[in-house]
This record gives sequence, structure tokens and C-alpha cells, in this order.
Amino acid sequence: MAFDGVFLRCMTKELSPLLIGARVDKVFQPSKNVLLLSMRGRDFSGKLLISADPSGARIQLTNASMENPASPPMLCMLLRKRLVGAKLCSIVQPGLERVVFLEFDASNELGDRIKLTLACEVMGRRSNIILVDEKGKVVDAIRRTDASDTARILMPGALYSLPPAGDWLDLTVCPADDVINQLTVSSEKDLSSALLKKMQGLSPLICREIDHRVTDASEIRPLDFGSIYKDRLNKELENLKEICESGSCRPTVLKDREGKPFDFSFMPIFQYGKSSKPEEFNSLSEALDAYYSEREQKAHIRALSQDILKQLSNASSRIAKKINIRKAELEKARNSEFKRRYGELIKANIHSIHPGDSFCTVTDYYSPELEQIKIPLNPALSPAQNAQKYFKEYRKACTASQLLEGFIEKGEQDLKYIDSVFDELSRAQNAAELSEIRSELAEAGFIKKKRDKKIREKPLPPLKFLSSDNFLILAGRNNRQNDRLTLKESEKNDIWLHVKDNAGSHVIIKQKGTDIPDRTMTEAAIIAATLSKASESQGVAVDFCPVRRVKKPSGAPFGLVIYENYNTAFVTPDKNLVKKLEDNAKTEEKK
Repeated sequence: MAFDGVFLRCMTKELSPLLIGARVDKVFQPSKNVLLLSMRGRDFSGKLLISADPSGARIQLTNASMENPASPPMLCMLLRKRLVGAKLCSIVQPGLERVVFLEFDASNELGDRIKLTLACEVMGRRSNIILVDEKGKVVDAIRRTDASDTARILMPGALYSLPPAGDWLDLTVCPADDVINQLTVSSEKDLSSALLKKMQGLSPLICREIDHRVTDASEIRPLDFGSIYKDRLNKELENLKEICESGSCRPTVLKDREGKPFDFSFMPIFQYGKSSKPEEFNSLSEALDAYYSEREQKAHIRALSQDILKQLSNASSRIAKKINIRKAELEKARNSEFKRRYGELIKANIHSIHPGDSFCTVTDYYSPELEQIKIPLNPALSPAQNAQKYFKEYRKACTASQLLEGFIEKGEQDLKYIDSVFDELSRAQNAAELSEIRSELAEAGFIKKKRDKKIREKPLPPLKFLSSDNFLILAGRNNRQNDRLTLKESEKNDIWLHVKDNAGSHVIIKQKGTDIPDRTMTEAAIIAATLSKASESQGVAVDFCPVRRVKKPSGAPFGLVIYENYNTAFVTPDKNLVKKLEDNAKTEEKK
């Protein structure tokens, strides 16, 4: 990722005019490594996000909504005590280090004015957020270190010191000519490697981009640079220096051909050519929101749902194993017709069989060739008892076949249900939805019920959408809600939609006593396709019919229904359209 020293310099210049003079209104800690400061000033109100997460360390303003834990962590309560009401006085970055100091004018328990500093170290896996008092001592930190850390100690009461610095060149201090002279005596194989080794505050992405612009992707060592390459390099370094001094940048998010973001930068990136689709934003914070919001939300939900996923995976493996065993047993039971034939043949030849015989040879009148066959006998039983033994085993096999068929059908139904829950988990957006899924699984018997005395939580409402023709469209968040929405909360003339032969949400178009336009039908079908396991496919089949034609079989698991006299539409999932229709519904509710 390209959150390097230059990016941080640009971010400080973006944040300073907005935040300096603003006060800390609230402090939240949505996750272990993330702080959220609600800031309020005379002309500004917003949320400052500071992350020390190794995969997304950064500082930015954010509009993303984040879930907070039911009880705040100890560090969060400490920061609330120390920082709420404090005024941000300055934002300082030493050189192009990936460290920024937020200096606050606060007050202590006695009401005396004190200076507190929040040191935000944006350094990948060594990222940290440290509260430092007016004496320069650590109050607390997201990641504490002790005496075993040879670099520095970060424990309450220890003196704070900057992370160990390397012998790098600071572009904001060193003239471009001096930097070029040192780079062009480097023995590195290419310019990007030399930049990465010598320069402070430049990420691998930016080093490769400068190399690409200077050398036109040709393989040439800095040692071999002539005047043309040196002039190009000088131009790029001066451009970077200007960006550092002025903060005038072009926030860019790089997306692959499928539209998924894979990197970001403070400047346009050309090294990927046509294989990337750059998108520019008005601010660095907006670009980071676009890059991280969906990714971090999914990671957060994935972490919260690990226990469910583990239990479902185990249940799925166990059920699949049972199905295979029972199919083998069923095949064996179905091949038991010979036992009935043996019993009949023994009865037909009982006069020629003697007690104590271990076998008998008889003519198989079931065979067109009337061949002779040998039938094993139990010497301890009479001929009649041997015949009854074969009849009994045959009847037992027939009964087993019926039972095994039912067990296999139930197992396959359970696997289908588990598959639908996996789909629910992939689309869950918050802890409340996960809680409903847990409750559904406990009620279905797939996980253990938690015994607590808490008041039962109110069920979440279905997802709401408003079509372009102002028809309300509802969609279930999980299987239990699908049942409730389709079978209890819908009118018989409402239109029901569901992706064909796959897991997904039940979608309902609320019929307003008038014909539903084709455009609304298409939009509802796109919602059904997008909120399904087939959301990444093209030309998804979606079945639809009036609600009165949808029934639930007796004993069927949550979400499983049957329907008749339906039609099928083929649509392509569209997340942007679904988001737009959801926003339409939210806007309508606010009116």
C-alpha cells in the first residue's frame, strides 16, 4: 500500500485546516487497532479515524459507519477520560517519517491546562497509537512493548521516543541535485530499488512509478544514467518536493478490470497501463474510504463470524460423510432382491432339502436359462426356517431402503440449508445480522443455544428498496426472515422473486393495487440476483410469481419453499443499482 511519508505529509496538510482548533467530542474504539475521534469545531464536524492495523494503518477523516463493541475497551475509556473536550492545537510530522503527532490542549482532574500528544505511527506491522503526557512519558498505547524489545520500551511511565530511523535522504531537506548524485552512484539494479533504499517516505509503488516515468520501463541501472535520465529524474523529484510543500495532490484509487480496488496513491499511476482503471477523488480521505470501507467491513464481519463458519463447516463435512455412508448402505439394501428369491426357491424345493444341509442346489426358475444355483443354508435351522430367514432379511432391507432414502433426502436438504447460511454470512453487514443468523442456527439445531437471561432482541427489519417507479421492494436478510417476509408479512398479490436453483434472499414487490411496471420487475430481479450466491455471475435466472403460489413444505428448514406457475427472468447482478435503490428507500423514509 502507498500510505508512505509523502502521502502522510499530504494528509496532514489536508487535515490541518479542518481539525486544528476543533475539540474531541467523543472517542470510540471499533476494533482492537482502530480509534475513532468525533471532532467538532466552529466550521467543522466529522470523524477522525486512526488505524494501527497492519493491513490498513492510516489516519484520515471518514464517513464510513463502524460498529462499536457493547462495552468499550480499557484504552478507549482512558482516552475518553483524557481527551474528550481537548482542543487539537497542531498536527506535526517529523520530516517524511510515517509518524504524525496530534497535539491537544487538555485539562487534568484538577482543571489545570496540560498538553497531551497522540503519536500515530503508520508503519505497517509496527504501527502504533500512543498517548504521551506533557512530560513526554507514555500514558498508554495500542501495542505495548517491554524491556525485551531492544529498540524501545512503550509502557505506561516510560519516556516516549521515535522509532529507530534509518540513514535515508529527506527530499524536503536535501536538494534534488544531491539526491540524484547519491542515487546515480548506487549499485542497485534499477532506479526503483535505489529510491527505496536511499529515500525516506517513498513506498514501493511510488518508487516503481518514478522509475517507470524516468526510464520508460527500460532496464537501466542508475550508474548508467546519462543527462536525459538525470533531467527526467530531477523533474520527478522536484514534482514530489512541490507536492510535499504545497500538499496539492491528485488522490487516486487503482482498480482492476473487474472494478475492484487494489492500491491507492496521492498521484496518478501509469505503470500498470491498461490493466488498471484509476479513479480520482476530491480528497485523500475520500479515496481511502473508497479503498478501505468495504474491505474492512468484510474483514470485521469475517472475524466476528469465524465461530459460525467453523461450526457450519464441521456440520457440512459431517452430514456429507453420513450421506455417502447411507448411499452405500442404500445401494447394498437395494441389491437384496436375491434374498427374496432365495426364500422362494427354498420353499419351492423344501422337499429335497435335508435338515443340517449347509447349502442346496436348485433350479432358478426366475432365470430365463433355468440355470442351477447354490443357496447357502444355516445347518442349525430347518429348511423352512432358512426360507423365513431370507424373507426376514429381505423385508429388513426394504424397510432400510425407505429409511435411508429419507435420511439421504434430509441430509441433502440440510446441506442445501447450510449452503444458504454460508451465503447469508457472506452478505451480513453488522453484528446484529450475525446475531440473528446464530439464533436461526440454534433454533434449527445446528449450533448450541446460549443460555442467558438477556431480553430477546427485536428482529431486524427486512432490507428496503424503492424502485424507479416508486414501488417498495423488500428483501430478507437471512432464512428465518425470508420465511417471515414471504409467509407472514406479504399480501397474496405481492410478487415474490428468488434466484433459480441457488441460495439467496426472498424478494417481495409490494403490489399497490396496480399493475407492476416492467422496469420495477427488472429492478427487483436484479436485487434478487445481487443478494444471492450467484452475485458474481452473468445472466442469472430469477423466478417470480404471486405470493399466493408460494408454499412451505411441512418440516422444511428455514427459507425453503416450493412454488408453481412461475415465470423466469434473466438479469445481471448490479451492486451499484441495488445501492441506489436502497438509498432511494432511505431518502423516502426521511421525508
